[in-house]
Amino acid sequence: MHITAQKIKEAAEALECTELKSFMFQEPTAGPLTRRRRSSRSTGRSRRSTRGTRRSTRRSTRGTRRSTRRSTRGTRRSTRRSTRRSTRGTRRSTRGTRRSTRGTRRSTRRSRRSTRRSRRSRRSTRRSRRSTRRSTRRSRRSTRRSRRSTRRSTRRSRRSTRRSRRSTRRSRRSTRRS
Repeated sequence: MHITAQKIKEAAEALECTELKSFMFQEPTAGPLTRRRRSSRSTGRSRRSTRGTRRSTRRSTRGTRRSTRRSTRGTRRSTRRSTRRSTRGTRRSTRGTRRSTRGTRRSTRRSRRSTRRSRRSRRSTRRSRRSTRRSTRRSRRSTRRSRRSTRRSTRRSRRSTRRSRRSTRRSRRSTRRS
């Protein structure tokens, strides 16, 4: 609610209507003043003002209703136009997409053929890779085995050399004692 000058005037007039003003201007011993008669006139004024405000509010509501009706009509028309345009555009776009899909189908067929060929080549490369992996595994195993065998042989040879040395030392000691 907006506070307007007219509303303030109406409020002041309503205050005048009440006994408050007459009570303010009273003397302590005297009875009520003769100014009360004016209050009846002021009530008439306030009634007139309220009638005017009612009329103005009715007019404003009518105007707002009309404006809202106009705006809704305009929006409906604009939406109809936009839908017509959009449907035309979609028809054109669907035609274009049909043409493009035909072309893409042809290209996909070609690509499928090429992918089949490439799959064959991939299979052959996979097989060759598997065979190379197997061969490398075998070679690794054989190298590991050969390393183990060489280690074992070196250990055996070391042990035998140690034993022979021990035996030669013992024989030397025995010859010296004798």
